[in-house]
Amino acid sequence: MSRTVVRAGPAPLLLLLAMTGCGGPERPAPTRLRQADASVRLPTDPVPLATLLGVPPESLFAAGNERYQQEAYDSARAIWTVELRRARHAADSAAEATTLMWLGLAAWHVGDFPAARRDGEASVALKRQLGLDGRLSQSFNALGLLAWHEGRLHDALGLFDSADVSARRNHDSLGVTRARMNRPLVQLDLGDYAAARSGLRSVLAAARVTGNRRYAGNALANIAMLEIRVGNPSAALPLLAEARQQYAAGGTDYLAGEANALGQLATAWSQLGDLQRAIAAADSALGLARAQGMPHEVAATLEVLADLDLQAGSARLALRQIGQADSIDAALGLALERGINLRRSSVILLQLGEVHAAIASAEAALVAHQNGAARAEVIHDRLQLARALGEAGELDRAVREATDGIRQAAALGDLPLRREAAAVGAELALRNGDPRLALRYATDTGASSELDWMLPHLAAGALLQLGRLDLARAQAERAVTALERERGSLTLGPLRSAYLVDRVAPFSRLVRIHLARGDTARAFEVAAAVPGRALIERLGAIDDPASAVAGVAEGERVLRQVADLERRLDTLDTAPAHAQQRAALQQSLDATRAAYEEQLSHAAHLPAERLLGLGPVSLADVQRRLDPQDALLTFLSGPDRLDLFLVTRGGVLQRSAPVGARELASRVRVARQAVSTARAGAAVPAALADLNDLLTAPFAGAMQRSAVTHLVIVPHGALAALPFAALWDRTSGSFLVAKVTISYLPAVGALGGGAGGGIPLAGTVAFAPTPDSLPGTAVEVREVASLIPGAVALIGRSSTEQRVRRALIEGRPVHVASHGSRNAENPLFTRLAVGRVEGVSSDTDGQLEVHEILRMRIASPLVFLSGCETGLAAAGQEPFGRGIEEGGLAQALLVAGAGAVVATLWPVEDVSAAELARQFYRYSLQAVSPAEALARAQRNLIAEDRGLGWAAYTVWTGGARKSTTAVRTTGIRP
Repeated sequence: MSRTVVRAGPAPLLLLLAMTGCGGPERPAPTRLRQADASVRLPTDPVPLATLLGVPPESLFAAGNERYQQEAYDSARAIWTVELRRARHAADSAAEATTLMWLGLAAWHVGDFPAARRDGEASVALKRQLGLDGRLSQSFNALGLLAWHEGRLHDALGLFDSADVSARRNHDSLGVTRARMNRPLVQLDLGDYAAARSGLRSVLAAARVTGNRRYAGNALANIAMLEIRVGNPSAALPLLAEARQQYAAGGTDYLAGEANALGQLATAWSQLGDLQRAIAAADSALGLARAQGMPHEVAATLEVLADLDLQAGSARLALRQIGQADSIDAALGLALERGINLRRSSVILLQLGEVHAAIASAEAALVAHQNGAARAEVIHDRLQLARALGEAGELDRAVREATDGIRQAAALGDLPLRREAAAVGAELALRNGDPRLALRYATDTGASSELDWMLPHLAAGALLQLGRLDLARAQAERAVTALERERGSLTLGPLRSAYLVDRVAPFSRLVRIHLARGDTARAFEVAAAVPGRALIERLGAIDDPASAVAGVAEGERVLRQVADLERRLDTLDTAPAHAQQRAALQQSLDATRAAYEEQLSHAAHLPAERLLGLGPVSLADVQRRLDPQDALLTFLSGPDRLDLFLVTRGGVLQRSAPVGARELASRVRVARQAVSTARAGAAVPAALADLNDLLTAPFAGAMQRSAVTHLVIVPHGALAALPFAALWDRTSGSFLVAKVTISYLPAVGALGGGAGGGIPLAGTVAFAPTPDSLPGTAVEVREVASLIPGAVALIGRSSTEQRVRRALIEGRPVHVASHGSRNAENPLFTRLAVGRVEGVSSDTDGQLEVHEILRMRIASPLVFLSGCETGLAAAGQEPFGRGIEEGGLAQALLVAGAGAVVATLWPVEDVSAAELARQFYRYSLQAVSPAEALARAQRNLIAEDRGLGWAAYTVWTGGARKSTTAVRTTGIRP
């Protein structure tokens, strides 16, 4: 998926001149009603209101103007509404006409566009009736600004022309300047960049001559936006810095200008590849806009944040922000912005595989922007539509749309748009089997950028097809370097962890090129650098209990709010009469959890010291860490191929298959469904044999020759949800676990030193907090405790979160048999029930959640999670879908320091869970590794033909000879 330039920052700033000579004295009012005072009920009669404000009734207009200049638009509007009543009662038609115009402007600022248009047009009609020709220019100018915001671009130009003509007819130099100042705003959206640039420079020169710092700042910010749009973000940075200095030196806070400048700054940093700075600037802009009650700025900044979060790989967060912005845009009647939001939705839908919905959204965006004659937006729409059509296989139509977009982008002179157009053209040319055309698009010197990864990635694909391997490698490495540079600008956390989910293609292509050049070792090292990074970076962000995010007051406030909503939901019964109330509480809870995750996503963190598997991976180093009986199997799941690598002490083998990530996820889904529902005595599902043929059969001979008895698996993508132990070998008629012991690593770099030996189990603490709802758990923990010398069983009220935490921190082996709850929408709130004590704080509420685990220093050598889907990550609507590696309970324990974690991939039955746990510990007492103990227990259950429930269990480690890693998957016990 290519990076899509949606729009260069928020809308430009208005250059409406200050109100002078508009009727009424300029006497400042002693009482200052700021925007926050909008809820105060003011008198509706002129005399009481004038008395309250401390001005004579004839000065109400000036009092409203004073509030307007302070950006207290609600207050100004309230005062002018009373002034309008006074003017009409006094039959002062001139004052009425002027007040109507400014009422319209105030309504426009607060987003009441229908009222703005009504009052503005009424002002024009009255001025014409009264023959006030000299005042028409102001009204035309105000209506032009309104038309521009509503996306009626040609109407706006016509109104500014009328303002210009009227001003010149009346020798009004100020009116001429005003009209000519605002024309560039429309020219920007129409794509007439040369005219816009000339006009904005004239505005800046005039503002400097007159010493008007606010308008100089606005002109600078708008010129900066133009530089961003034409692909020169570096030039925008000093312009924006000067704009903010102008606002600060102007004598009064101009918060709308500051918010807009920050939004433009966010877009500039984004284009320069520094996403974290971009997000910080946008967050600041959003805070200002919300605090000042500026709905249009709020919507515009949410749209910028959505673009940034989408660029960082967080589609779910971006979609939520687009929805919030679009609600505001709809209320404001902003057709142009709503069209952009439709295109944003199309981009996300395409990433999520909803191709036909993506096409429909892009088509709707194109119609909206064609109606508004927004030239640049139309080109963006065509390119997005072409991309979606290409994914749908409608290549002829896709090429037509792309060709039009490429031609129009070249004529416009918008460099980011040219890059996007070149990328779409190259993508489609590769799909059509025309690598020479693809190479021409991708290497157009006018479109290239060292910060762009997509064009060199596409050039590498074309060169690979042409057999020019050295040049292909250089372009592919350039793509990966650019991608890593942008990703590296993000601090650890959800955004950085999500970044690579949809950007595996450059790594996959570089692997393919290395293989074509015969360099299998380098291909392995590239592939091995990808799996596990999302998990490690997401969970590693808050592993320090003193981290900036975990300790800030705002984060704690949000967590307390979450706990309160959870308690209210738990105490509300499930009767139909309460269904609506429960739904509302659940919606609030989801939104509050999302707010905590969003805060974490946008905050800066110190690098975690205990992250596993980061940094370069050397094949020689991996081979040194393996014991003679070990083999490491890792994968790279790309958009159109799967690469497999088997490493032993003696060498490395590679295989590939034309199976893309989506098809692989589908096959894993089928296999999981089949194995999780298989009954005792039933035939082995064919899906398990098919996946064995794909994933392990190609290496069976090599493993046999090397006498491999321990297979270390580093899964990638959907394979993290696959029960490898249950893969079925048709030739030998056996499961994979019958031939080798299996353990899992989160990343190749986390490899320790082989299978290792047993773990001392003395002092094990076994917890069963919910024996009433899960009676088998009490039996399970008693049996575990009876097997292990010095073990303790804590059941029911004896099991508390405090005791679980203490056992984990003290380094005791821990067994928890309980409910697990995987939160697909808010991964940090995936939880395990461990037992609560009434009256304690929300931090010890009996639910051990991912974000809490990550703030602990865990020393347990073994954690057995006998619960529900504890080994699955909690991202996406499907457990094997997008974001599978982002981390669940087992992964959190691993990053927090556990040595090994046993967990389940799907729900397990109460009785069978107890039996597997009993056998696992019986073998563990024989001084074998957790992986070997689990393998022996699973082999026993296979021999007893008890179904395939045993396949749900896995052991994750970070190298069994060093207590650094352990991941497991669990299921939800009934």
